[in-house]
Amino acid sequence: YFWVVAALILVQMGMGVIAAHYGVEGNGFYGLPFATILPYSVVRTWHVQMGLFWIATFWLGAGLYIAPAVAGYEPKWQRFGVNVLFVALLIVVAGSMVGQWLSIKQMLPDSLWFWFGHSGYEYIDLGRAWQIALLIGLLLWLGLMTRGIVPALKQGGEQRPILTLLLVATIAIA
Repeated sequence: YFWVVAALILVQMGMGVIAAHYGVEGNGFYGLPFATILPYSVVRTWHVQMGLFWIATFWLGAGLYIAPAVAGYEPKWQRFGVNVLFVALLIVVAGSMVGQWLSIKQMLPDSLWFWFGHSGYEYIDLGRAWQIALLIGLLLWLGLMTRGIVPALKQGGEQRPILTLLLVATIAIA
């Protein structure tokens, strides 16, 4: 998860550099006609999306690391769930980026842009299918987190208030 976070941060920085340079040079990047491949709309969208994705990915990874640590054990099938969530995360990030690019370049049929393209919202520009997949992923993450936190809560002890706060934050994030 943390390598993906690092990659997403680098992509966000790269898109920020290109977007800022478009403000200076127009449609080029040091004389190269980048805008024909990466129009400003794509660069801006990816720059914002990558910020949201790396923050969300960091939360997912950190939570999945913390839950078994506070529980004192890893629940059965937890590793499988974590790996499924990781693959789903990669599919949503890559799929949404491709869909947004195809949509902005008008290469996506009219019947598909709503589901897989660029929705045109201010921050979450994912197509509806990617939004639904992201919601399912967050609910899967909530389930994985709860499986680690609830047994630790049942044990009681002085960690109970902080574990309750962790559980409430997990529910709020999902």
